[in-house]
Amino acid sequence: MPSARLIFMGLIVPVSVLIPISVAVVKYRQVDRVLLLIFYYLLLDGAVDLFAIILADHAVNNLPLLHIYTILEFLLLSFFYIKILKDPLARNIIKFLMVLFPLICIINFTFFQSIFRFNTYTRPLEVLIVMAYSLTYFAQANEANDVKAWSGNSLIWVNIGILLYFSGALFVYSFSNLTTAYTSPKYKLLNLFIWNIHASLLLSMYLLFSWGFYICRKT
Repeated sequence: MPSARLIFMGLIVPVSVLIPISVAVVKYRQVDRVLLLIFYYLLLDGAVDLFAIILADHAVNNLPLLHIYTILEFLLLSFFYIKILKDPLARNIIKFLMVLFPLICIINFTFFQSIFRFNTYTRPLEVLIVMAYSLTYFAQANEANDVKAWSGNSLIWVNIGILLYFSGALFVYSFSNLTTAYTSPKYKLLNLFIWNIHASLLLSMYLLFSWGFYICRKT
């Protein structure tokens, strides 16, 4: 019988993506067009998780999905930040990265890391880039000097969720790479604990997205 940790990580958190999706559907008429990109991101996330679980249940390596998901996730989030960032230089850099990063991913799984292995090079790189996007948006919002309005700003809550998840994910990927190199029971337990932290961060992002959708008013 699966442990509580495995149930939380492998079932509860993946299913919880339905929370922000449901809120977005209910509030669809009020959801800003830019936030629909986050809605599509959640649909992608949920679909990939579902396929990954199905493949794992049939003892099929599901890591090729992660390589493809990394590219699609990066493109969707990049497009989201192009829409919300005002600085032309930042937007042009993102457009350049939208071409460069997928090429790096393709080169990586073609020549360096098999598509059947965890993408330990490109995944952390994606995390760092998305964190930079998020911090740039916070700098832009801070320059507006309207801190009181932050609590009612859907984009702020979505951005908090993205920064929280991706900054934590960088820590998780770094330590997971170390623990998976060892096969002793204590390292396996530590690796499970680390991935449960990842699941908790993902759940937090989903809840913050839900609140962002809930308070959204189309402009």
